[in-house]
Parts: sequence; structure tokens; C-alpha cells
Amino acid sequence: MSRNMQVLREMMDASKRKDHEAFLDTLTDDIEYHWHMGTKPIRDKATMRKFLRNYETSFDQQEWIVLKSIEADDVIMVEGMEKLYDRNRDVLIDNPFMQVIEFRDGKICKLRDYYDSARVQAPPRPEKAA
Repeated sequence: MSRNMQVLREMMDASKRKDHEAFLDTLTDDIEYHWHMGTKPIRDKATMRKFLRNYETSFDQQEWIVLKSIEADDVIMVEGMEKLYDRNRDVLIDNPFMQVIEFRDGKICKLRDYYDSARVQAPPRPEKAA
């Protein structure tokens, strides 16, 4: 297994344990994360930390499995399946996905998710207190 694939596995394992700090340790400080097409990417660890906390209020990622992967230089593309429990809709979602992960100096510097957004609806924005 390549070093980059080991880092990806470390990130996935940290996610399964809900260990945000270990998850963030696999990322560069200037991480660029595209979670949902059409929305602005996350561009730093502080924003990623907030994203992880907010994400878990709406979703519980119960499985995250890589089915196939291909690697060239500092890029890995994976095809996989995740099981997400959507807390807002009270449903378990089988979510097939693709990811493109770029690495720099042994850490993930860019991450792009591709999935059917009709299956996984963005969590509602919290209402502002009046």
C-alpha cells in the first residue's frame, strides 16, 4: 500500500471513530475540500473543523468503503459506498461516490466528492436567533 493510500485510510478510520483532530491531522493547513458541487469549497482546517461538527448534527456516517482505486503520482481516485444515517429525514442512505484526492508532502491537500445529491440532501442551515 502506498504512503498516500495509508494517509487516506487514516483519514477514513478517524472519520469512523468521529475523531476530528486525527481526521484534520491528515490534511494540509490549506486543504481545499469540495463537498457539494455548486457550493464554495472549504479552504482551511478551521472551516473544516466547523464543517465536521455541523455535518454530524445531520448525518451519521456508518460505513465508508473504498471499492476500487487508482493512483498516479500524488493523486488517488476512489470509487466507493457509504452508508449515511440522515438524522433530519430519519433514513439510512446507501450513497455510491467517487472521490479525487490530491496529496502534498504526505498530507491531503485537495479533496473532491462526487455523488448523487438527490440521495444526500444538504443539511438545513440553522435558523438565526431573533
